Amino acid sequence: MPLSRRLLQPLLSRALIHPRLHSLLQARYEWLRRLQRRPHQIVVWLRLNDPYSYLLVQALPRFLAHFSVQLIFKILPYREPDHTFTHHVRDAWYLAQFHQLYFHDFQSPSEECCFTASQLLLANRHLPIADFLTLAKQVFSCLWEHQTQKLSTLTLRFKLLAKTTTEKKMLVAAEEFDRQNQHKAAQLYYQGEWYWGLDDLSDLGDRLTTIGLNQLSHQFQLNSDSIYQDNDYLINDWEQLATIRAQKYTLDYYFSFDDPLSYIYLPPVIALAEHYQLKLHLKPILLNQDNTSLSLEWHTPLNRYVRLAEKYRLPFGEICLPNEQGLHACFTLFDHAQQQGMTDNIALALLTAIWAQGLDVGHTPHLKKILAQCECELPSLKKQLKTQEWLPQIEQYTVEWSALEVSELPSFYLQGHRRIVFSGAHRLWAIEMALVDNMKLIGTI
Repeated sequence: MPLSRRLLQPLLSRALIHPRLHSLLQARYEWLRRLQRRPHQIVVWLRLNDPYSYLLVQALPRFLAHFSVQLIFKILPYREPDHTFTHHVRDAWYLAQFHQLYFHDFQSPSEECCFTASQLLLANRHLPIADFLTLAKQVFSCLWEHQTQKLSTLTLRFKLLAKTTTEKKMLVAAEEFDRQNQHKAAQLYYQGEWYWGLDDLSDLGDRLTTIGLNQLSHQFQLNSDSIYQDNDYLINDWEQLATIRAQKYTLDYYFSFDDPLSYIYLPPVIALAEHYQLKLHLKPILLNQDNTSLSLEWHTPLNRYVRLAEKYRLPFGEICLPNEQGLHACFTLFDHAQQQGMTDNIALALLTAIWAQGLDVGHTPHLKKILAQCECELPSLKKQLKTQEWLPQIEQYTVEWSALEVSELPSFYLQGHRRIVFSGAHRLWAIEMALVDNMKLIGTI
């Protein structure tokens, strides 16, 4: 990595997460809103065969009870379910259980029914927001429970938008969505920042509370159980813990060294595995790098990562993204750590170096510093870095991860009486719920 990039990236990352820059960027949108005399508006992007959109529609009435904002709804065209669909509907089911929402059917609604539902929703956006959300919830329920007769009844009670107009509006929405480089439906857009579904709804609530839009005296949360934190544990009863520990579960943690969430969730997943005595396997994978340089686009996600890291008392924000040479060096050190039984320490040290210390893992002096911090010795380091003895193992991990048919990192693959995978942020509670489900399966609770 060039010296200039090695020196500038940590400086740029610190600037991107500086509170003053954050305030200035938000103030820019607020100034424009006041100039145009607009109310506080949130654009909600829904796709009718997206399970997360169904959950979001159910959560929005409670959200609006807190915040005096205007919602603008955009309906995206039907998308044919891909190889990740099974994972997403299972994940949505766990989210629904956790947040006390409704989701029970794992089969996607048909394209024809989704188009009819789009005509229905687009034609009735003029309704008062409470009435529109009631209608939207009924429409999603009809689609996901495959109740075509009930959907037909709704089309008789409410007007429908013309077919050509519906197609045009959804095409315009899809083009705008693509221009914003967004891929997942169930997005909420507010003054320059995107929030995804139930996962980010609390973050949006916190932002609105900060600027004084919370109409209630208490903090927004989806339900009383939402105060659960990933660093708490659902099960602390010693008898139940003993039962879980006796099952000898295995948990595979698939991660990437150039993924910030992989760093943030490594310490808590190690702690969770220790609490339940799960056999934890760390499995780094090799993906094609889309972006190895920081830019202003990183500002919003980096600030969320900072808040998430603070919850686990982790340092974050002095960043030096690894290039190809740096990733290969990480794999070399990880391969050596496997032989020494030090994978947890080395993986965490490398991730910390990248995301919290601003060290260039492709720079030999920095690698020596990391090894010294771990009290690990690697004879002939430069010679080892020129080999690719790690490649077969990393390729195997990557193939395994691809077979899980998930799209996000980190990924957690729990293996016991049943095998289940979760991926992305805010999913440690789901691992624990799966452990509880396994206890029910074997009849211990």
